[in-house]
Amino acid sequence: MKTSELICQSTQYEESGFIQIKQLFSKDQCEEIKNISKRICAENEHAPSGVHVFHVDQMPKDIQKYICGQSIASILKTIIGPEIEFLSFKPVFKSAKVHFGTPWHQDWAYWKGSHKISIWIALDEATIENGCLRIIPGSHKNFREHARPGSNNGFDNRIMDGQILDEEIVDVPLNVGDAIFFHDCLMHSSYENTIGLDRWSLIPTYRDKSLNHLESTNMENFTMGTILL
Repeated sequence: MKTSELICQSTQYEESGFIQIKQLFSKDQCEEIKNISKRICAENEHAPSGVHVFHVDQMPKDIQKYICGQSIASILKTIIGPEIEFLSFKPVFKSAKVHFGTPWHQDWAYWKGSHKISIWIALDEATIENGCLRIIPGSHKNFREHARPGSNNGFDNRIMDGQILDEEIVDVPLNVGDAIFFHDCLMHSSYENTIGLDRWSLIPTYRDKSLNHLESTNMENFTMGTILL
């Protein structure tokens, strides 16, 4: 990727809280990542939300080459600096049984501490019908208070619909291999899967290692070991 393109992406990320990358991975690579995700999810307890969280010490080598590789590292270093630390990855699926949408939220409400950046990678085509992302550009600039209305399919923190007034909501359908890099204060949600077909994605999360002097976070307290990109 050209230096000028990376600079433009960095500017967009700063202003909007996200960037979209076409074909971060090929279809064949996504199929391999999806098969790895299915394997490790089957080996661990089922998550009612369809979201499984794995930390550094749980990451198989056959997935590390993708989510800690140069194609991701070059973009992250332009956005947040030269010291990139990998923290976790989350295989996410929707199906006929796990079909509900994700409520509006900011990831920072869950893990606090220094800001993180996550990448939502489409392992299957993501459409409005099968539960693609929805985002509010620029919402990363302010943290919103989150309600805790009780357990809701594993999503305890949420921004209520009444808090979203006259704000631009953007749907983000993605082709296989496309990805969204987003700030942990970007407000986002997802549609319900209304067609019942499986839809897989992968969400790795990273941070600027130079900020490790800040108060530790929920995520970092669970992380065992360090992988620098």
